[in-house]
Amino acid sequence: MGPVMRKILTALGITFAVVCLAGCTRINADELYRLPQASEDYLRLQEQINSVLNLGAEFSPPASGLNRQAVQLKDLNGDGTNEVIAFFRTPYDSTLSIYIFHMVDGDYAVADVIEGVGTAFESVRYVDMDGDGIMEIVVGRQVGAALKHMSIYSIKDFPSVQLASREYLEISVFDVNADGNNDVVVFRLPPEDTVTVAEVFVLMPDGEVVSEEARLSVGIERILRVTTGELMGGIPAVFVDSEGRFDDGSLVTDICAFRDGLFTNISVKAPSGISEETVRTRLNSSDINKDGVVKVPMPRLLQAQSETTYYAIDWYAFNSLGQNRLALTTYHNNFDEWFLILPFDWRGKVSVRRDDIAMGERTVIFSYIAGEEGPYEDFLKVYKISGDMREERAQLPGRVMLLSEGAAVYAFELLAPPNSYGLSFTEKLIKDNFRRLYYEWLSETG
Repeated sequence: MGPVMRKILTALGITFAVVCLAGCTRINADELYRLPQASEDYLRLQEQINSVLNLGAEFSPPASGLNRQAVQLKDLNGDGTNEVIAFFRTPYDSTLSIYIFHMVDGDYAVADVIEGVGTAFESVRYVDMDGDGIMEIVVGRQVGAALKHMSIYSIKDFPSVQLASREYLEISVFDVNADGNNDVVVFRLPPEDTVTVAEVFVLMPDGEVVSEEARLSVGIERILRVTTGELMGGIPAVFVDSEGRFDDGSLVTDICAFRDGLFTNISVKAPSGISEETVRTRLNSSDINKDGVVKVPMPRLLQAQSETTYYAIDWYAFNSLGQNRLALTTYHNNFDEWFLILPFDWRGKVSVRRDDIAMGERTVIFSYIAGEEGPYEDFLKVYKISGDMREERAQLPGRVMLLSEGAAVYAFELLAPPNSYGLSFTEKLIKDNFRRLYYEWLSETG
């Protein structure tokens, strides 16, 4: 078997397996030992692909995103039959080609060839932007070391038609205008300006693409992360965490949403041109408590019992007017990979310190601050326990096991009667408020 045959069968092998499992209800002993055979349809498809490779092309799978195969199967037109989409590049002239094969009279034929210039495919997305059941294809191409180019294609009637094209830094797909259809949001740095722009592309029922721009904060140097979700009130929004040079921090979040029919950066403040209320040290926006509303985190220094600094994280939700409200507060233990949602009545009254004296036990102690400078009254310990007998140690007298994960067990211990010092804490509350830490929330503030 040649290398081309191996590549095609690797790309389509899962499909063969699914077809066989779905269609074979009775198999005799001889059939069990028979070598698997590719269907004639796929052998003819291989011939079609070979004809492209024989012209000097080579496979060029997209480098990022969910769709990274050189040969992909997707029902583009909603007829229940998968089209085959294959990605190639021609090294000698920097041509990038997408071949779309569809079934015609029981055989695969070339439906369209989409060509562009670049060094590689950066990404591809299949998006029904107008709800007609037919996918638009959003293609990202790497043009240079730092230059990427996006095109949106309609395949409603082959050959395809290019609907829009832009240079970009990042692409996001999300129903920004709440019409039930996904839109394409592109983040780009215009050549004539130093301000990064978010541009949303909406496909109208008449087939026309309209776009609107919103300027992001002045001073952005690099986009770190794009998160899609909701504002308070269920309004869709795009949250853009970016790195730059800002007073009091290195990271800013711009929040873009439709307001009064216009795509707007609701968080930016005039005249600075910066989303001032979201400038902070590095910590990503997130729907941390999974209620659908994305929050912007702001680290807050806790009163210390030692030279080591500890922070609480205040998470703010925004409305469409750019006004924020404190939604919840957390303490993050990045080293031990857990966090605790702190009751609001702990605010300004609680400090934190570590105590890792016991072998195999990493401990965080929460203390009530009795006065401006103490004394400190310990009321809660949270443990990460590893090594031998870890589950038994997590259930020593006074301790309550939270969860066991592989080589580590998490537990806590109340050091004072529940709800002492006017603070809300019970065994149930600690259990309900304890979470494992996921890395997209990690903070450099410790």
